[in-house]
Amino acid sequence: MIDVTLALLFLAAAPDPQPGISEALAAERARRIRDIHYELHLQVPAQREQPIVGTAKIRFSLQQPEQPVVLDFAPGADHILSVSVPYRWVNGHLVLRKGAEPIEIRFRAGDAPLNRNPDYFYSLFVPARAHFAIPCFDQPDLKTRFSVTMQVPAGWQAISNAAPGVATEPLPTYLLSVAAGKFQVEQSGRLRLFHRETDRKKVDRNLKAIFELHERAIRAMEEYTGLPYAFGKFDFVALPAFQFGGMEHPGAIDYKAESLFLDESATQQQLLGRASLIAHETAHMWFGDLVTMKWFNDVWLKEVFANFMAAKIVNPSFPQLNHELRFYLSHYRTAYDVDRTAGANAIRQHLANLNDAGSMYGPIIYQKAPIVMRQLEALLGETKFRNALRVYLKRYSFSNVTWDQLITILDEQTPADLKTWSKIWIDTAGRPPAGKTKSYGHFVLPDGYGSYTLDAHSRTYLLAHLPEIPDALTRAIAWGTLWENMLDGKVAERDLQLLALAWLPRESDELNIQRTLTDLTRLSLWNREPRVETLLRERIETAPSRSLKAAYFEAYSRTASSPEAMDWLTRVWKKELLIPDLPLAENDSIALASELALRGIDVRQQQLAKIQNPDRKAEFAFVLPALDADPAVRAQFFRSLLDRKNRAHESWVLDALRYLHHPSRAKASEPFLLPSLVVLQEIQKTGDIFFPQRWISTTLRGHRDRESATVVRRFLATLPPHYPARLRLTILAAADELFRFSAR
Repeated sequence: MIDVTLALLFLAAAPDPQPGISEALAAERARRIRDIHYELHLQVPAQREQPIVGTAKIRFSLQQPEQPVVLDFAPGADHILSVSVPYRWVNGHLVLRKGAEPIEIRFRAGDAPLNRNPDYFYSLFVPARAHFAIPCFDQPDLKTRFSVTMQVPAGWQAISNAAPGVATEPLPTYLLSVAAGKFQVEQSGRLRLFHRETDRKKVDRNLKAIFELHERAIRAMEEYTGLPYAFGKFDFVALPAFQFGGMEHPGAIDYKAESLFLDESATQQQLLGRASLIAHETAHMWFGDLVTMKWFNDVWLKEVFANFMAAKIVNPSFPQLNHELRFYLSHYRTAYDVDRTAGANAIRQHLANLNDAGSMYGPIIYQKAPIVMRQLEALLGETKFRNALRVYLKRYSFSNVTWDQLITILDEQTPADLKTWSKIWIDTAGRPPAGKTKSYGHFVLPDGYGSYTLDAHSRTYLLAHLPEIPDALTRAIAWGTLWENMLDGKVAERDLQLLALAWLPRESDELNIQRTLTDLTRLSLWNREPRVETLLRERIETAPSRSLKAAYFEAYSRTASSPEAMDWLTRVWKKELLIPDLPLAENDSIALASELALRGIDVRQQQLAKIQNPDRKAEFAFVLPALDADPAVRAQFFRSLLDRKNRAHESWVLDALRYLHHPSRAKASEPFLLPSLVVLQEIQKTGDIFFPQRWISTTLRGHRDRESATVVRRFLATLPPHYPARLRLTILAAADELFRFSAR
């Protein structure tokens, strides 16, 4: 029997672990701890105001048992109900003495990563947020077998990575999933979908495609890797207001509901987006789940292969598409949005503490890294590259790796100097100067990823003749290069507007049309050009497909402002006027009501009364004050967002910010800029991985004047030395266009 007094004295003498999970703590635990098995039982009350009470029984083998063991548990000492061994709580950790028996802990779960709603909840533990809810070893290289049971209210469904009480394969804590609530269940073979969609026609219209896309992705991954799906059951949950497009919990993938359940008017981009999202999350079952990065500085490694494989998987499902064009449009422009800025970061970054792991995510790992990985595949050849990945996955199944370990395997397939290549492309920030170029007779364009300034002749020619270029990909590269040159001040915004007006009626590729409409919308919010409104209205009537009609309609509703346009859009919203072959679904009606409110036509309450789905009704009710015509109401609402409890639904907050900082209201929202910057560090600590970047990008995107730029520059100039370096880069990247335009 342990002498409790001696044990407590022993624990008191142990050094205090620092907040978060440091590299040193993680390395020490990875050296000492093996064979972790975690039995977790949660009692979930029907009322979200009541705590979720849990019991955790943790078994593991331990080297140097005479040394204390540090578990992570951030909610606080007051959330610990009992522990079976002597312990003390300090800095978000339990320091305890491990005996021969399992450690058993009763606790009140922390709510921060549990996303609790009136009749459902779900966990989101990536990158290191499991310990904000439950006691655990919250680092990716201590994989655990989880056995989870939940006691839930009558009528609720409970979902986790494996069946109740069944042990999972070894998983890192960030992939543990627990969810429960009033869900409907759909099944097709081994696949089960849990959802809350109340529109049965919408469910039935999408269900076959959702299941087929998953099955195709699983088969494609098994064929490419030579390894079967390793995690038993294959469930997925469609969640309203989910923070990401999806999250790759094995056996229990989470998706944003609207990404799966598309409206009848879905554009080709939305159909592609759904297919790519499903392929991305399925690819993670191998890249990230089966083989996991050792530390979150290599988080890009799982994301690059999920995106890389998604492109390979989606292509056969959409044989009519130009997939090289799609890759360019999906990756280059978004990567440039960060890589051109003073906030650019390398693909692989140093990470001292998992507290900062969320700042690793962004366009550099999601968009630039796949471009770089395609270079590597081209360097080795497809067959050798696939063979190397098969070795990698088989050798490190259910284990953890670093990029250097993969490079070693890849090096065996080629005489090329991959370490030098990696230093340039993986470890260096920013766009390289464009090396290779391609001449098209009348003009020259970059041939690859990089920064490129058009020569005067090429610039003049493309502004006049871009629609005449026969190849769709070349047209896209030309438009993208002109866009970059516009940001550099080499091309006038009005010239790009006029080019879009000449190009759109002649463009035959839907992907190019949708990309150009996105850019034209951005331009037209700042520079009113009546001919844009005229063209968009005409194309709503004459576009050859439903998805294009929807794309033109969205652009029109976001940019039109004439009295005639407002009257026409109001009649469409009231359904007094029906657009042939373009049904107005509930989401479309909500979006249109929001745009009308921005332009002084207040139909918010009528729209709220019309919404049938309770989750969509709650979201629109939240956003309503951001659409109010009274600046005082909007200001009061903004101040409420500075309180973390009012930011629980991050996607709702981002919608509200887009309306608060709409260009038409930029002057009124300028006082919100400094508080938005000040609260950003708290948002990084309390929000999910993409939220800090999206919060500040959405805030600054609606501003262009010098006063706004001055606010941001002064804030950056007064930051203390200990301010998180990556968060500073996030601000610099988000402010890039503001700085550029305000200086003109």
